[in-house]
Amino acid sequence: MLRCSFLPVSLFAIVVGLVPVVFPTLSNAGDQAYMDDRSTPQKLIESYYYAVSNRYYVQAYSYFSSGFAPTDFDEWSKGYADTKSVEVKFGLTAPDPGAGQIYWSLPVAIAAHQVDGSTKVFTGCYKIHMTNVGMQTEPPYQPMGINSATLSESSEAFDKVKASGC
Repeated sequence: MLRCSFLPVSLFAIVVGLVPVVFPTLSNAGDQAYMDDRSTPQKLIESYYYAVSNRYYVQAYSYFSSGFAPTDFDEWSKGYADTKSVEVKFGLTAPDPGAGQIYWSLPVAIAAHQVDGSTKVFTGCYKIHMTNVGMQTEPPYQPMGINSATLSESSEAFDKVKASGC
């Protein structure tokens, strides 16, 4: 029997923000790396910042819940024009279910590495929503998505800052 005793510890370390998740940028369109995971709030935000780091803005935009995306895609995407890559740490979250809906408040700390070599650090909260899968009886399927984000720039270094803001 194969046992992976390191997995729960590693996953726990990532979930509580002890280990930042780094999203490498792809060097060209021929690269085949791809990430699109909406299985947990953390994976959703990891996928969002993977897409941002690789300038896959349409993919990143798709992570917003229906009716919650920024109204002007071009303006929103220009907000990431100077972003080269992103690292993210998470605080603790728990589902808040009710009436067929599940909500999460996910604390984050973000290091946005800029194309000029500087880094901006942000802390805040992502509000995540998902309709209970068993309650969805007609297409199109509505996956887990971002309802809102409240981020503030921090003066602390990324390695010192805590994921907070919810």
